[in-house]
Amino acid sequence: MQHTTISDSCLRWLSLSLFEKRSPEFWLTWLTHNQLSVEEAFNLPRQALLDTGLTEPDCTAFKLDRKEVTQAVSWYSPPDSRVIIDIENANYPDSLRQLTSPPLVLYCEGNAALLRQRQIAIVGSRKATLQGVGLARDFAAELGSVGLTVTSGLALGIDGAAHKGACATPGNTLAVMGAGLLHIHPKSHAKLARQLVDNGGCLVSEFAPGVSPRPYHFPRRNRIIAALSDGVLVVEAKIKSGSMITANLAADAGKEVFAIPGNIKHPLTEGPHYLIQQGAKLTTCVADMLEELGIELADTCDEEAARQQGLAFESASGLLAHVDTEFTSVDDLAARSGLSVSQVMADMLEYELVGKVSAVPGGYVRVS
Repeated sequence: MQHTTISDSCLRWLSLSLFEKRSPEFWLTWLTHNQLSVEEAFNLPRQALLDTGLTEPDCTAFKLDRKEVTQAVSWYSPPDSRVIIDIENANYPDSLRQLTSPPLVLYCEGNAALLRQRQIAIVGSRKATLQGVGLARDFAAELGSVGLTVTSGLALGIDGAAHKGACATPGNTLAVMGAGLLHIHPKSHAKLARQLVDNGGCLVSEFAPGVSPRPYHFPRRNRIIAALSDGVLVVEAKIKSGSMITANLAADAGKEVFAIPGNIKHPLTEGPHYLIQQGAKLTTCVADMLEELGIELADTCDEEAARQQGLAFESASGLLAHVDTEFTSVDDLAARSGLSVSQVMADMLEYELVGKVSAVPGGYVRVS
């Protein structure tokens, strides 16, 4: 990954990937069927290519001097942390190779080593509530602090909050894009993308740097997020959403799916509640996730578990004392108590279960 010029092998995979009329699955199947390496394929004369069943337009994919190939190569700049990783490269994630149609190349800017680190995806609504944004940020910060890389899609709402929370933590964060890396989407996240790279994170895309975002790009991005991650945490999402697609892709691949519960009358909790009904792990704190993933908790987590166990029997002191009889928002509770939003949510769920508070949109009401 420290070459000053792109390798011949990578250049060939790059050329195939930029031929839009054929999918990665097509080229991989074609190479396997004809028992060809990518080097051997590019050394075949035109007629030999046609004899394998390729069409005349298909032969264009083997021309390395095409404009789009030259443009992609010009973006490549290892000293500036811009690299292109082809499917045969040792740094290409094994989990992506398991996809039916894996990206033939990945364009990366930043710390590309994160691709092979243990990852957790955090996804959710672009129009998230303040509570959801706070939860995503806090969960990401805690996951990153124990060395897990937080992966998301750099979208507004939950995605952006997750990247901000994990940025510069030991695990750091990886953003998978639905466009080329010269087209940060949304544009309002250009500063966040730069901050992410500057602080040890990584931007990743299977699309050439100059490719602008298109609606059909995002399901392709979601399959990469699901494949890279050991598990997917859904914070807030509608039933029909990209976040649910990502969660379902992860479940189909045997990955862990986590979902944060919420108000049953709020549309953005429909997705998490549905996932929980389908077997996703109901999640109120990072410890729930680490336990499911088989990650050993520190002694401090054991102390926290004991504190949680005694919470239901606590009197009206502590966090409960900050809840008003009319309405108190989650953000206000966090500010008053000094706890994180995720911890407030976990504690308030315990109070709700024993009937001391009632959850209402955006916060809680004291019952007794």
